[in-house]
Amino acid sequence: MLRTKHTLGLLFSFCFSAPAVLGQCPGTCPERHILSIQATGTAVADADNAVVHVGYKVFGKDAQSAYSTASQVSTAIMEALLRLGLTKSAIESSSQLIAHTPTWELQQRPLSNEERQNMQFAVVQAWTVQVKPDGAADALHTAIEAGANESGWIEWKVADSASLQAKASAQALANARTIAEATMKSSNIHLGHLISITENQNGYAMGALAGSSFGNGGPINGVFDRLQNTPVSALAISSRRVEYTVSSYVTFALEP
Repeated sequence: MLRTKHTLGLLFSFCFSAPAVLGQCPGTCPERHILSIQATGTAVADADNAVVHVGYKVFGKDAQSAYSTASQVSTAIMEALLRLGLTKSAIESSSQLIAHTPTWELQQRPLSNEERQNMQFAVVQAWTVQVKPDGAADALHTAIEAGANESGWIEWKVADSASLQAKASAQALANARTIAEATMKSSNIHLGHLISITENQNGYAMGALAGSSFGNGGPINGVFDRLQNTPVSALAISSRRVEYTVSSYVTFALEP
């Protein structure tokens, strides 16, 4: 499915030939009449793949205790995803870090002195999980149930992104030509050959972030602590469409 839209920008101007041409006819090159149009083309397609971003953040009173908790949570998440039927090659580590918890982060929380002492170090780890679009909700749900308290961003992708971009580019050029021809229709000036195209491409399609809040230093955030004994269904996530938009600045020559 292809959806199009366009915006209009016109510029009549006179410009001299390019430097390479000037070198062939110094002082004798005629001025050229040109018409510049800004137009937009958009191509849309159903997603072929989904990239689910999952991760967690845990705390400890020292580096060793934080790392120990992180090891348990990390293992639980990985094992849960593998039990879901995913392969190890579909699960890629994207980041991992152990560090002192920033003072500003502790100050933002209503903590007792004991709780603050138990959150002196933090460990964060994240993965990307490659699945088919209809498996995104299950992958996200499984990771969160296993302790992934910083999860939710989903990227939707098409297998042939180059083809989708090409459709958007072609539509932008077609829109520009249609606008230019309509503009010149009532005059005695005719649209000539294409001189140049400048493009700005933008492809996007992603799911919403699943909200996450942190607990008071435990291995899983407070929300999950309170719900750990309550059956929870997977979030209702619909496969998204991938959209590429190309904004083109197209210049045509004008002929009498």
